Amino acid sequence: MVLESLWVQGFRVLAEQRLDSAAPIVAVEGGNGAGKSTLLDAVYFLASGKSCLGFSNSDLIREGGNYFVVGGAYRSADPVAGTSVRHTVQAMFTREGHKEVRIDGSVYHAFVHLIGGLRVVQFNFNSLFLVKGMPSVRRQFLNSLIASSDHGYLETLSAYAAVVTHKNALLRQSSAGPVDGSLLDVFDEQIASLSAVIYAKRRAVLAVMNREMTRLVSDGLFAPLADVSIAYNPEALSAASIRALRDRELARRVCLAGCHLDDFTLLRGNRQLREVTSLGEAKLIALLLTFAGAEYMRSATGEYPILLLDDLEGDIDSANLDRLMHLLPRFEQVFVTSFDFARLSGSVSDAVFVRL
Repeated sequence: MVLESLWVQGFRVLAEQRLDSAAPIVAVEGGNGAGKSTLLDAVYFLASGKSCLGFSNSDLIREGGNYFVVGGAYRSADPVAGTSVRHTVQAMFTREGHKEVRIDGSVYHAFVHLIGGLRVVQFNFNSLFLVKGMPSVRRQFLNSLIASSDHGYLETLSAYAAVVTHKNALLRQSSAGPVDGSLLDVFDEQIASLSAVIYAKRRAVLAVMNREMTRLVSDGLFAPLADVSIAYNPEALSAASIRALRDRELARRVCLAGCHLDDFTLLRGNRQLREVTSLGEAKLIALLLTFAGAEYMRSATGEYPILLLDDLEGDIDSANLDRLMHLLPRFEQVFVTSFDFARLSGSVSDAVFVRL
């Protein structure tokens, strides 16, 4: 998968920017505040409809502006045609909240339609929270990874979110009086059923990632992380087990069971990593998860996603950075910022340097 063109207007610090290059490595240079991270965030937005830096849609609009536009043209493998196919995609958001997505000429009004087209994996400073952050960070990482490769998972996740939203709305009504218990029973059955499907998919994907982590280590990459693994053991749910929480849910007026509360655990041997790992180790583990996720996407779709690397060097020692360089040729395209580009060595002839 290769992004051949990118155009950005009114997106955070970038007033207007266009990039036309299908180079294997796009090295983005510039001073502090020039927009290096923003440019990679724009690529991520085209793939997900979200900012990888945690900004809301309104916050992505350039100060003093009324809208932003992010668009691009990319090539991806088509297994039916047996060749790559060119696609165009563009997203717009206004301060009034209007959303418009154009994909190969078709128009939509929800950013969820961006998911599954352009596919990326990304690493930035926020990736540390995969190791040290709350369960919601790991759920979002896993959901984004799977949904970009499996439209059925995205549909199931959307259906699940709708059920939880309706159930929570009903639970909030309990402050004004009794609620319809039979309707809560229906929601509980749907939550149990949809959670089972989502748990099964997450379990299968995390098993692939565990294998890929082991393979990456055995290839001589991420050698210091040979004893790191993922544990995933979600608690079995049934409508009856959810109903057993009914009094607590009514008291708190929120759904207390389901895959929206799920998490996976990172282990070093038998110890959880969240509290004991150093900042440098956490960054290296987050990179290992990023590359293992890319390997899963390759196995699911037949091609590597685009790799986005931002703020790579801080807290990672020189030896580990040199090892990481051996991974870049696996990808058809890499965007990298905040980096000692001399480390690209033999790859530098394939790189395009973009100065912001």
